[in-house]
Amino acid sequence: MPDILIRDVPEDVANRLTAKAAEDGMDRMAWLRSQFITLAAMPTIRKRYSFKAVSENGAYATIKREHDFVQRGARNCSEAQFNAYQRACDYAERNELGDYEAAYKLLVQHFDEVFPG
Repeated sequence: MPDILIRDVPEDVANRLTAKAAEDGMDRMAWLRSQFITLAAMPTIRKRYSFKAVSENGAYATIKREHDFVQRGARNCSEAQFNAYQRACDYAERNELGDYEAAYKLLVQHFDEVFPG
């Protein structure tokens, strides 16, 4: 396993981390390792991504997020597809933890193929 070394941690911060670890019945290194594992498992908030969704009925929808701007477009969608598309756009606009995954799931449920990018 690779090692991670963090330098120049203020003494009061190191002491608080040691105290938090002790509250959980762990030493600081084991506690930090568990915190890193938890952090790495969390979804990432993406600043740039896109979705292209298509269906056999001719429906086509795109969502492209570039930092704080969301470009959108849809045509030939059924009412259910358009509603799902709009909710997916709302997730892209909000862009909080888990929103990328929620938008993708909505599109997959209502369109035949979804291409993330």
